Amino acid sequence: MNDLNSIPALSENELETLGVLLEDEAERQDSFDFFAVHGLITALLCGPAEYQPQTVWDCAFDEQLGFSKTEKATVSELMDKLVKEIQAWLDSGQDFPVPAELSLIDEEEEPPLESWAIGFMTGVMMHEDQWYASNEESVAECLFPIMYASGLFADEAEMADIDDDVNLSNQVCGGIPLTVVDLYLHFHSQG
Repeated sequence: MNDLNSIPALSENELETLGVLLEDEAERQDSFDFFAVHGLITALLCGPAEYQPQTVWDCAFDEQLGFSKTEKATVSELMDKLVKEIQAWLDSGQDFPVPAELSLIDEEEEPPLESWAIGFMTGVMMHEDQWYASNEESVAECLFPIMYASGLFADEAEMADIDDDVNLSNQVCGGIPLTVVDLYLHFHSQG
């Protein structure tokens, strides 16, 4: 187990800078906000495919970026730091710190957890065959809370049943940090 104090973390200023730049880009065009980018990176690091930084850029942003050259360099540098932070948390074996309240009850149009889960599921769907290649049932079971939180499968009856029960919804969402660790161990444990 790693010393949690040794986990590289973005400072408050760096987090705020990255969040604002991503939010501005998301408002300019239909790209990912901070939470969705975080979820996407988490899925790509958790999953069976080798992590490629360019995949995040290709998936999260429109081809015509609105960032200035300086802003793009800043986003790139901060995302590299974020990758190191997420990887260190995954390696720590601790419950994964999802950067959003573990609830879909939110005054905003899209709760941050939903955005994070959409980003995560986007990462899964990019390499879906590999995700489900070994022990499909176990992986699907692990992914269930994230699938639910993403809202992408809201038409399915079992998802609607959870939506009707606030306590159950919060309980399912509350399982996400452990789910992330389980998925990471599934694909990356030696044994």
